Amino acid sequence: MTLRADRPYLRLLPAAIAASAVLLGAVAGYDPRLALGVVFGASFAFLVLSNLTAGACVFAVLTFLDEVLPSGGLPLTKLAGLLLIVSWLATITVGENRNRRLLESNGLLFLLLLFVLWVGISPLWAVDPGEAVGALTRYAPNAALFLVVYAAVRTRTQALWLTGALLLGSVLAALYGVAVPVEADVEGRLSGSFGNANDTATALAIGVALAGGLAFALRGRPWLQFGATLGVPLCTVALFLTVSRGGIVALIAVLVAGVLAAGSRRGPVTVAVVLSAIAAVVYFSSFADSRAREHLLAPDGGTGRTDIWKVGWRMVEANPVLGVGAGNFAGSSVHYLLEPGAIARPDFIVDDPKVAHNTYLEVLAELGVVGLTLFLAIVFAAVAALVRAARTFAAVGDRELDILSRAVLVALVGFLTAALFGSREFSNQLWLLLSLGPALLGLARTQLSAAEPTVDGRSPGEARSA
Repeated sequence: MTLRADRPYLRLLPAAIAASAVLLGAVAGYDPRLALGVVFGASFAFLVLSNLTAGACVFAVLTFLDEVLPSGGLPLTKLAGLLLIVSWLATITVGENRNRRLLESNGLLFLLLLFVLWVGISPLWAVDPGEAVGALTRYAPNAALFLVVYAAVRTRTQALWLTGALLLGSVLAALYGVAVPVEADVEGRLSGSFGNANDTATALAIGVALAGGLAFALRGRPWLQFGATLGVPLCTVALFLTVSRGGIVALIAVLVAGVLAAGSRRGPVTVAVVLSAIAAVVYFSSFADSRAREHLLAPDGGTGRTDIWKVGWRMVEANPVLGVGAGNFAGSSVHYLLEPGAIARPDFIVDDPKVAHNTYLEVLAELGVVGLTLFLAIVFAAVAALVRAARTFAAVGDRELDILSRAVLVALVGFLTAALFGSREFSNQLWLLLSLGPALLGLARTQLSAAEPTVDGRSPGEARSA
């Protein structure tokens, strides 16, 4: 077989492959972890540039494992996010600009733009402008996920893929924590793939909600349904092992929201909730390590959280409108320590400055009332989109996507509850869950448009085909 004469560059392909292999071998000899990162990056780049939906799914799983995957020091999640944005740009350049409907439907892109712009000008008054610029480089790609997910989720299968990818990430985080119990603290808590028990607990609360929803939705797909069903006890037990008070509260929020969102399925969901509550009581009363019970019940002020919150509120009182600048909470907290009011753990502010351990307080302290209002408006718009999507799917008789929308809503409620106890405004999982709201609503509107009869009694799709 000869190479085609009209493609002479193909003659260079074997040489390019050989040169790449030699270069990769040299990199592996210098740093094997770096070589693995290069291989993974190249593979992911090929995948995401070939298929935006597949790339979004891999990115969703990667966000749960970024701390433990070999990367050679490369920020894999950030690089993957940039590749997703490039792939999205290619998609809207050569294909249908579906994202235009996102802007026309509810003005969500306008809110996102205002929020990113507010973060972008915060270096003007920030104590440390460099930290504010760093925060901008984290907020902007997360905001862009709304566009990426909206373009990536155009069909039922794609919606199930991305939701399943988030569930898979939660399960892998749990399995990693069980299989590799490293970085556990003195209470013997499971730290998971995040290296932090509280962050892992938040991811597992998401997993419980999504696993439960997919277990109900995937009827007729026995193997997938079985896998989703297994995810419920796995994520629940792993969450118990984290002994995270914030995680337990998030799980309670997931269970309550699950009952409220279940609709006609409230009976079996209530049974599952009761069983989960019984399992929690039995585990912590009979099987949990005594140190874990002490950590869970000890009235120690949230291990310094209340002191950090007190200092954070002082920041808010001093800078209510503008805030101290994006990303400046930890660095600025020391300036608000020497005021009336006992601080039991000043080391969390002076020696080892901490973040606010409360997403809403941190956004308020850093970006002021303006920034928090925009942030909450984005959250409200995403939640409202999920509610409307579920109602629309129910109206057109799409049981599967109706349940899926409710499951994502419940997962988001759990995450937003956990955000009361952790600074997770930069979390990729948060922004992926938020971005699924308008994406599912767009899919629901497409179904509704196809189902509505025209003047002559035919659906728009039937009229066009005629």
